[in-house]
Amino acid sequence: MPGGVLPALVVGLALVVASLVTWKTSNALFTATTTNGTNNFSTGSVTLSDNDSGTALFNVTGMKPGATGSACIRVSYTGTLASSIKVYGTGETATNSLDTYLSIAIDQGTNSSSTAGACGTWTASTNYFTGNLNTIASTFAGGYGSWTPSSSATQDYRITYTLSSSAPNSTMSSTASVTFTWEAQNT
Repeated sequence: MPGGVLPALVVGLALVVASLVTWKTSNALFTATTTNGTNNFSTGSVTLSDNDSGTALFNVTGMKPGATGSACIRVSYTGTLASSIKVYGTGETATNSLDTYLSIAIDQGTNSSSTAGACGTWTASTNYFTGNLNTIASTFAGGYGSWTPSSSATQDYRITYTLSSSAPNSTMSSTASVTFTWEAQNT
């Protein structure tokens, strides 16, 4: 055989074998798949509001020993997650130790009035805090309450202040302030 024919035969035979292997491989696969529907994920919500439109419940001036007063507020939960709601005081300040003579009581109950500040017919159910302003909790962890709604709900609170009848002369012309904060944390 001439020298160029044998290599040409080998190359030709290699091409035929390669084609057969490729044809055999492409015909040897069976496949199947299955899927489920589209999977979706969303988060719930924790939403809290009140009826005071961002205004203070108290702006008391000219107090004298023995002065007292109350204001009511309605807190609404409209979240979708079960939550624990507590009340506490933030930003508490005082001059001349007035906060050690100013007593605060926080009660949960039912109020016939839906107007912020107004306490219509009040029916108390639970007292959460009674103490001097300087001892009020300032975080959720130390806060007061056992309200645990799992869907939309409202709750009424009454806050009462009393200036001790034994407040000394050193508390004259003094000031005290606090912001009452309700916080919801999902459970």
